[in-house]
Amino acid sequence: LFFVLGISLFACSQIAAARREEAEGRLETMFALPVARRAWLAGGLLLGAAASAVLAVGAGLLAWAGAASQGADVPFLGMLEAGANCLPVALLFLGLGALAFALVPRAAAGLAYLLVGLAFLWELVGALLGAPGWALALSPFHGVGLVPAQPFELGAALVMLALAAVAAAAALEAFARRDLASG
Repeated sequence: LFFVLGISLFACSQIAAARREEAEGRLETMFALPVARRAWLAGGLLLGAAASAVLAVGAGLLAWAGAASQGADVPFLGMLEAGANCLPVALLFLGLGALAFALVPRAAAGLAYLLVGLAFLWELVGALLGAPGWALALSPFHGVGLVPAQPFELGAALVMLALAAVAAAAALEAFARRDLASG
């Protein structure tokens, strides 16, 4: 789960970087050129998703290398699957962060980090507090199978990816319609 947390926080950093560009006035110059707002944000989201995928696969490779160096019999493909297992949650937070950036730009980075922190905290302490299963399932981290010890949770991953896509599409539309927010 800590790899999932780390990669999710990385996804939030992409939203913070986009907000920094806007706050520093760099977007005004860029959008004066023939660069469409949707294309700029979509490019940033695709770059963030690709970088998250590289981090996730890299985490799986490094975990496999560390286990193999200690003589553990951990399958290579199982560890790659474990790395890829981080992506649905990270992409969900990237999409939600992008939607926050499009709707409330000044608070977007803080909201994105807050969502990740609250979801992770709920995953850690919700069961200890005796929360019912439906309440625990509110955390995206709850839908992560601890691969390779547990199976990949395909259903939960597909739901998270669908929600990420809807949030990203809504973010692209909202960002194209709002004014830039400096400072």
